[in-house]
Amino acid sequence: MIEDKIVSKTDLLNKLRAYRRTPDDDNIVYKQKIEKALLSNPYLLYALNEKDLESELFNDKGNINWEWDEKNKKYEPLGEWDRYFGSNSNIRPFLFIPDTQTEVKHYICYQVGFDEIPRYSQINKNTEITFTIFVHGNDRMDKLTGLPRHDLIASIIREQFNWSNIFGLQTKLISSKESMTDNNYVVRTLVFQIYYDINGITYSPFGEQSYIRNNESW
Repeated sequence: MIEDKIVSKTDLLNKLRAYRRTPDDDNIVYKQKIEKALLSNPYLLYALNEKDLESELFNDKGNINWEWDEKNKKYEPLGEWDRYFGSNSNIRPFLFIPDTQTEVKHYICYQVGFDEIPRYSQINKNTEITFTIFVHGNDRMDKLTGLPRHDLIASIIREQFNWSNIFGLQTKLISSKESMTDNNYVVRTLVFQIYYDINGITYSPFGEQSYIRNNESW
């Protein structure tokens, strides 16, 4: 095993913080890409129907609260759209089963993983991205579109991710299932697959250059 050259607690923490920037772990990298994609999608944020955050999504004139960034050729939010994301917010980077509650709130949870390696390959995998949508039973329908809210949210996610290259390789939808929890939430689960993804062969030692180590013993 290759040992990182760390001496102090500061070195240790810097090594762990570097996981946000290094490409070694697809779970972390892909979840960051998902977060960025979801938080830049006003259709999705609207469909979550979070009344406390509506003033962040729309301005006083009723327009979407963003502006065009000519340099990067994309819209950038002017409101605090990142408030939709977090361990206690609507969008969560892990599976969370909400408890029964009187407050009407909807959730999107996402997971990244794989359980299959393609035959005859040592460095590839079939990565799966799973979105689980929980819609509170007291707000099942979006009144302004007339659509079931969990189906509306799922359709927005499907449109954004299916056959996209958000993760660097093409992503395809392989499963879409509807269910219900025993605590008044309507659920839809979407599973996307990245076929023949690279199986974490990049290694970034602390304070050193990243390199490929798929053929190296350690």
